[in-house]
Amino acid sequence: MGNFATQLNHADRVICLSHLGNKYGDNKISDELLAKETENIDLIIGGHTHTFLEAPVTYQNKSGSDVLVNQVGWAGIVLGRLDFEFSGSKKKNLAKSHTVLVGKKTNE
Repeated sequence: MGNFATQLNHADRVICLSHLGNKYGDNKISDELLAKETENIDLIIGGHTHTFLEAPVTYQNKSGSDVLVNQVGWAGIVLGRLDFEFSGSKKKNLAKSHTVLVGKKTNE
């Protein structure tokens, strides 16, 4: 079966579903810190802080690769769609992202 790191190198995409929170003012673990301090995650879809993002945020991980982080608030008010293009070169391109407002945000 091999070790876990070797298996990750053969994956087309590694997606993390998180409930850490988007980011904080201190060094509390968050989606932002996770993105920056890991090497194999391509996309983090997070929650907990109820952050509404217009589009995914891109961070550089420890190996210099892009990591996308997205959150859509809470209660299904906003939905998102991420379209990725896969190629034979294993290049992982985000083709487009789209946010859909379903209901009114309560803080507006």
